[in-house]
Amino acid sequence: MNFIRIARISRTQGLQGAVRVERILDDDRVMESGRRVQMMAGGHEQTVEIEFFRKQHGRFVMKFRGIDSIEDAEKIIGAELRIAEEELPPAEEGAFYTFHLRGCRVYAIKTDGEEYIGEVTDVLVGGTPILQVGSGKQETLIPFAETMVRKIDLAGRRIEVNLPDGLRELNR
Repeated sequence: MNFIRIARISRTQGLQGAVRVERILDDDRVMESGRRVQMMAGGHEQTVEIEFFRKQHGRFVMKFRGIDSIEDAEKIIGAELRIAEEELPPAEEGAFYTFHLRGCRVYAIKTDGEEYIGEVTDVLVGGTPILQVGSGKQETLIPFAETMVRKIDLAGRRIEVNLPDGLRELNR
């Protein structure tokens, strides 16, 4: 079974066992009350049930059934939350989950044809997501922006990009 990371517990929130989380997967549907998720903390894995999830003053707060004190919550700081890939809600029309891009072949489209760049090895998140293509000295970092990404064919595992001159050399 393939698991997808959805959040990381960053600190406690209050005295009743709630915690703040940093979302990794930006989809509130996977944080619904009653959902069972896998919690990885210190090499130990357990299934926990989400009691509630809410946004509070720009932060994300979550509580798990059975974790009812600040002392219990302190034990899970740093834990990662995961769900099975098959439990993910379907992506919205025209959208996809970024982890689906891993393994796609990337081609730079040029006026005289196309050039194979490599396979997506990771999607780095931050301001603008970055496609990490290839590895080592052959690694190219491509901003995941409309001006760069021309076409995505998930079924065909293919991504077409418009690379500005010098981008590949900049990455070496």
